[in-house]
Amino acid sequence: MSEKKARKYLGYALGEILLVVIGILIALSINSWNQRRLTRIEETKLLQSIKVDFERTRTTLVSLNQRRDESLLNFEKLIEVRNSGNFSNELHIDTLLAKATFTPTYNGNTSSIAAVINSGKINLLGNDSLKAMLLAWPSQIENLVERELDAKVVTNEEWVPFAQDYTSVSDWYKHYNFPAPSRGRESQVEKDYQGLFNHRSFENTITKLELLYTAGKVRGSGLIRRVDAIINTIEDDLEKR
Repeated sequence: MSEKKARKYLGYALGEILLVVIGILIALSINSWNQRRLTRIEETKLLQSIKVDFERTRTTLVSLNQRRDESLLNFEKLIEVRNSGNFSNELHIDTLLAKATFTPTYNGNTSSIAAVINSGKINLLGNDSLKAMLLAWPSQIENLVERELDAKVVTNEEWVPFAQDYTSVSDWYKHYNFPAPSRGRESQVEKDYQGLFNHRSFENTITKLELLYTAGKVRGSGLIRRVDAIINTIEDDLEKR
């Protein structure tokens, strides 16, 4: 009788232990499922945020390439003036000279992507291809900015100092309708447009700037394609959710 009761109680005890274990496993499973659900929600929000950032970046990059095209066209017009030998239209020439001082530069904010990388949130992304593209992005932008800085140095340290020796900087921006303080002031600078256009530094400096702007345009176009790839990958991931 005693042995029967012991076996009975042991059976009850084992049954209760089994129920507790099953309960714990169910709880862990529910907790794990819930954690995966929360992680997926966070990943979705992160993907949406990155997509918005890159859509803005694309707009900026397209605008910069348009400005580079405008600058390249402006340089062509300056060469045409030189080739024509007619330097009488001072307003037209000053406007072209003013436009030649503006260098397209990328001022987009990449801190959001850097924050995703540095905080480790990039590990929330399950798409390894997307992670690789995002990790490579900061260095790709840096390559573009380097070319832009090169163009800015040539403009500020070579083009402007050279051109202002022959013309009036005040008239550049007055004729260009730029809101500079000098707009209401009559320039006293003696101008020598023929000397400017016939100087060897004129063509050489413009050629250097054209090369830098063309290189910037090529890099910008490459970045636009990378942005499109990133956005398309994100959209594909979001559609699968």
